[in-house]
Amino acid sequence: MRSALNFLGLIFVCFAIASCGGESTEWVPVKSGEGGFSVMMPPNTVKSEKVEVTAFGKQKVHFITWKPSSFSIDKFKLFQVSYTDCPAKIIGDTMMTDFMLDSSIRMRKLDFTEKDNIAVQNIELNGYPGRAFFFEVPKGGQIVIVKECITNNRKYGLTVIANKDQGTNPEISKFFDSFEALK
Repeated sequence: MRSALNFLGLIFVCFAIASCGGESTEWVPVKSGEGGFSVMMPPNTVKSEKVEVTAFGKQKVHFITWKPSSFSIDKFKLFQVSYTDCPAKIIGDTMMTDFMLDSSIRMRKLDFTEKDNIAVQNIELNGYPGRAFFFEVPKGGQIVIVKECITNNRKYGLTVIANKDQGTNPEISKFFDSFEALK
């Protein structure tokens, strides 16, 4: 009798862990009124902010992040949008905007590596001028994709980190393609 109860208890624990560890595959629109953007992300995002040194000086940077629960860490991935205000002097000045995008993306690369061999591309992120880089983590099996743009008096950064063999291309495309600055 006792072994039957232990067995049933074990089944219950396994069921509880499996049900808590499963990630929802249904994405939802995340709208940030104060951030002035909309993007599709998995549910249960977390908002945070911290003061960081940016290309514009020391500023408060806002983050909206999604990553899997600790039960799904073997399927590691992260989707994140960050935003910070741009000083008025760069808005409307194409040369200054380009300079600040270049400076900002250089700083962002340092979050992942000190090597300077990561190519940066000029991009349009859904119509907004920006910069991007792709980084494959040595010996880690992860890829990092960062895209940044400046629009509506803000610099936005979109970041994806995923296991490279995970087959998340549709999710990554959905995330980047859905970004929209709200007016």
